[in-house]
Amino acid sequence: MMHTRNPLIRTGYVLSAALLTLAIVAPAQAADKDIFGYVEDVKVMELGWVMEAKLDTGATTSSIDARAVEPFERDDEEWVRFKVVDRDTGAEKWLERPVERKVKIKRHEGKPDTRYVVDLTFCVDKMEIEEEVTLNNRDGFSYPVLVGRNHMAGRIIVDPAERFTDDPDCK
Repeated sequence: MMHTRNPLIRTGYVLSAALLTLAIVAPAQAADKDIFGYVEDVKVMELGWVMEAKLDTGATTSSIDARAVEPFERDDEEWVRFKVVDRDTGAEKWLERPVERKVKIKRHEGKPDTRYVVDLTFCVDKMEIEEEVTLNNRDGFSYPVLVGRNHMAGRIIVDPAERFTDDPDCK
């Protein structure tokens, strides 16, 4: 590189080198992640069901439409029983899972809502990803499952122009 006393020219060299490095490194980092649309079919492995899900990079934790959530104790540990309804068929399944933690969700009006958090495994394309999921009645939402950053981080890139790019294929 040519030595110069002009700080603007030196800054230009540094910026050019930085941009060139980014142009080389960024695609390599993205190459090991899959690109999906903002809405995808995911398989909830514990249910064996495929459900529509919104992939939401603005949400930290994933969420599932859980009804009739009932806490109980098993072997001196806190567990929760909940019902999931298949919106397409009306079929219902009950799941029981150990409680990982509870979260308080601030609401625009009224007092905070306490939600249980359990581990569930989502299958996206061919990836089985077990992470924490909040239990919440999502009846008023368009999609029964919300996939948050905890399930996507390091694995998935979301293209908001796409929908239903691939079917879940986990056994």
